[in-house]
Amino acid sequence: MNGLSHQLRTVAKDALFALQRPVRDAPLHIDSSELKGVAIRWPALLQWAPANNWVEPLFHGLRTRVPVTLHDIPQRLVGTVVIEFCRRGLRHRVSLNYSDYPDLVHLGRVDDSSPPLALEFKMQFRNGGYGNDNILPGGFVRGAFGFDSARVDWYARGARRGRDQRQFHYDVYGRFGLGFANEIRTRALQMLQNQSRVRFYGGETKVSFREFLREVARARVCLDLPGNGPFCFRLVNYLAVGACVVSPPHAVTMPVPLVDRTHIVYTRPDMSDLVDLCERYVNDDDAREAVMTAARNYYRRHLYWRSLADYYLRNMLDRLPA
Repeated sequence: MNGLSHQLRTVAKDALFALQRPVRDAPLHIDSSELKGVAIRWPALLQWAPANNWVEPLFHGLRTRVPVTLHDIPQRLVGTVVIEFCRRGLRHRVSLNYSDYPDLVHLGRVDDSSPPLALEFKMQFRNGGYGNDNILPGGFVRGAFGFDSARVDWYARGARRGRDQRQFHYDVYGRFGLGFANEIRTRALQMLQNQSRVRFYGGETKVSFREFLREVARARVCLDLPGNGPFCFRLVNYLAVGACVVSPPHAVTMPVPLVDRTHIVYTRPDMSDLVDLCERYVNDDDAREAVMTAARNYYRRHLYWRSLADYYLRNMLDRLPA
């Protein structure tokens, strides 16, 4: 893609993102005076093109706050995009680690001849951390492969309205390909398909992203299961719509941890109570709707693209010297 077409594409996406409102009760405050002399240098070319699914919302979120310009920044780290945080003449390398593998981190390791990393945001942040205060939970983003990230939240608005009508077609819902986490996905699907206490809809068949959102809105309970990593797009899409999510415990954490029975419903590690929990939240309207409301508020305050970008920027401002 030449420079002009990339610039036009960026402007068009900025316009789509700008139509999505800021969060009024955002948990983090960034004063305009803190942003004087601050800029972000972003790589013009990523090591792996699909990485854009994870980092593009951050790119546009940061652009709402500070200048973000494209540069030739070497991208040699696996599962990672390296950007540069600039303030008053100083430049710091920051990694956006989107790798599915919780144990893969780069900060403090000798990776190449480039200057060392100053800060690392790890999206699949291992429970218990890494013993390094400059490796931070990176949260997770909404998305779907092959689907423009600028339109993900745009289409979710209709699903949220549908969810609020509470016209449910399914008790428990989940669609999962078996190319990742085959054993746990197969087991969970069989547990739900081979019982008669709740009606399960979904399985292995894929549908379009827009149809997936519509189905989420029509389900009383939605099932989350790991993919190649513990977190996947599906979980964040569920939270954004305001689903009551039942899931085995995650081996990783968000910057603000999800709270069991508040934002999400966790099964036992062996999922032995999966059907029991699904049945409870299918039948307990008050408990289900409380989780739904908390999940949607959690997404808006902590994982919405503007909120997540502010979290990244707040930590860069606080942790990187001027």
